Amino acid sequence: LDKVLNSDNGFNHVPINAKTQVRFLRLSSHCASLRCMQYSLEAFDISELPSAQYIALSYTWGHATSIDDIHEIEIDGQPFFVRRNLFNFLETTAGKGESGLFFVDAICINQLDGVERTYQVREMARVYRNATKVIAWLGIPESAHELANVRSLGQTKDRADCATWTAEQWEGFKYLSYHPYWSRVWIVQEVLLAQSMEIWCWYFTFPLFLFAGGTYTALRFPEVRFSEEGRPRSVVDAVSYSCSPAERIITHRTRHVLRPIKDPLAQGTAVGTLEEITAGLMRPYMVAETYQSLVPDLIHEVVRKFGILNCSDPRDKFYGFLGVLKDSSRAKVNPDYNMPVSYAYRQALKVGLVEIGGGYWARSYVKRPERVYSTSISYYCNARDAFGMDDTESMSILQEVISELSLE
Repeated sequence: LDKVLNSDNGFNHVPINAKTQVRFLRLSSHCASLRCMQYSLEAFDISELPSAQYIALSYTWGHATSIDDIHEIEIDGQPFFVRRNLFNFLETTAGKGESGLFFVDAICINQLDGVERTYQVREMARVYRNATKVIAWLGIPESAHELANVRSLGQTKDRADCATWTAEQWEGFKYLSYHPYWSRVWIVQEVLLAQSMEIWCWYFTFPLFLFAGGTYTALRFPEVRFSEEGRPRSVVDAVSYSCSPAERIITHRTRHVLRPIKDPLAQGTAVGTLEEITAGLMRPYMVAETYQSLVPDLIHEVVRKFGILNCSDPRDKFYGFLGVLKDSSRAKVNPDYNMPVSYAYRQALKVGLVEIGGGYWARSYVKRPERVYSTSISYYCNARDAFGMDDTESMSILQEVISELSLE
C-alpha cells in the first residue's frame, strides 16, 4: 500500500546513477519531535563510502495492508509514505536527538524501479560494511509486560553477571533474542558485515554481543534421507538449532582458538616443593579465545543454515546473501528482479554446485566424490525448499545446470 501511495503521489527521488551511487536520508538536527523533522535525500558516490559518516538501518519492513499501517512524512518537500515500524524508528531517532546521514533501504532505494533495485542490491555489502554504525531496530514492545521486561535489562552491557539476573531480565533477554527481527533474510549480511552495531528496542540500546554467548553455531555435515515416494530431503543435526535466533546469526562467524598462557617447556624445569610443582601442573596452560572470522561464506552453506529465514520476495533467498559470499561466487551472479524466481534459483544452484564440486561435474579427479554427491543432493533439497520450487521444475533445472557444468 505504501508503494501504491508513493506512486500515485508521484514522489521523485533524487536522481542517481544506480551503478555507482547511493542515496542517504539526512535527518535534521535541533528538533526533538517528528512533527518538525525535516528530511532530505542526498546522492553519494559509492567510492566515497569509506570516508562518509553515516548510520545504516537494519529492520523489518512489516505489513502494509491497511491505511493504519501507513504514516506520512515529508522528504524534500514532498509527501512520502512509510510503514509503521519505520515511522516508529524515525520518531525514536527524533526523541533521541539523532541527526545526520542514514541509509534506509525503503526510502533511499526507489522500490518502484526494478532496474535500480537490481543494481543497488549488489552494493548493499559496501553500504553496511562501511557504515559508521549499524542500528538493528527491534521496534516497540506491544504490551506493558514486554516493555517492563526490556526496561529491566536496559543497563545490561554483557552476560558476565547473568547468574544474578532477575526473572524480568531473563524474560527481556528472551524477548529480544527471539524477536521476529532475527527471522529476516536480509539481516544476516547486515549483522555480519557491520563494523559496529547496536540493538535498539524503542529507547533502550543494547550491544550486539550481549546476545552472542559463546556458542559456535557452524552446521555439521548434512545427511540426506528419502521419503517413501523417493523425494530427497536434507536433515541437519538438531544441535545446530539449539541456540536462539539472535545467537545463531551473530555467532555465525565466531571462531575459537587456544592460546598458551604459560610456557609448557618451562614446566619441566620448575623448582619448588612437590605440592607447589603439582599445583603448577594442574593449572591450565591454555585459554580459549574467540574472534570473528573474515573468511567469506559459501552459498551452499548459507542457504543450508539461513534458507529457512523469511523474506517477502523469494529471490532474496539468494540475492539477500550476496554480501557475505566470496568474490569468485559473487562474480557469477547477475541479480535481476525483472526475472522470475526460477532465474534466481538457477543461479543459486549453479554457484553452489560449483563451490561444492569444482571439477567433479566435468568428470575431473576429485577427492571423496561420494562426499561431493551427498553434499550436492543436500544443497539441492535446501535450495528447492528455500525458493519454494516444486519437484518437477526444480529437478528439471538441476538437470540442466549439471549438464551445463559438465560441458564447461
